[in-house]
Amino acid sequence: MKRREFLVGTAAAVLAAAGAGRAGAGAPPEAVEGLRRLSDPHSPSVLEQKHVPGIEAPARVKAGDWFDVKVRVGYRVTHPSAAKHWITWIALRVDGAEVGRVTYPVGGVAAPEARFRIRIDRPARLEAVEHCNLHGTWIGEPVEVAAA
Repeated sequence: MKRREFLVGTAAAVLAAAGAGRAGAGAPPEAVEGLRRLSDPHSPSVLEQKHVPGIEAPARVKAGDWFDVKVRVGYRVTHPSAAKHWITWIALRVDGAEVGRVTYPVGGVAAPEARFRIRIDRPARLEAVEHCNLHGTWIGEPVEVAAA
């Protein structure tokens, strides 16, 4: 292989890798590979306790009526909001499709929680996804909501 071909190929690989690293921070959850999940609900790590988002929603709603969904980051221990460690966004998925997203300012000036007002016409599966500036993108355990 000639030196020029090697350098061009190496530069392209480095640029592609750098672009992929930046894409995850603001990309929609379905575009982000490697969502982190709770590995064992009976023995979560300290990192999992602070980063797995939890959903508070009614178990049953009237079809077509609006209802509130609260997402808290850190299902056992509230995630820190500090100048160097904060949540950049929280998203809510309904049956796999993102229906809402809250983006937070740099520096941890906002609490790591979000409220969404949604409606469903049939039973649905809710999932919360969040991104921490230091520890990546996490998805919580799904919550089933019945609609009658």
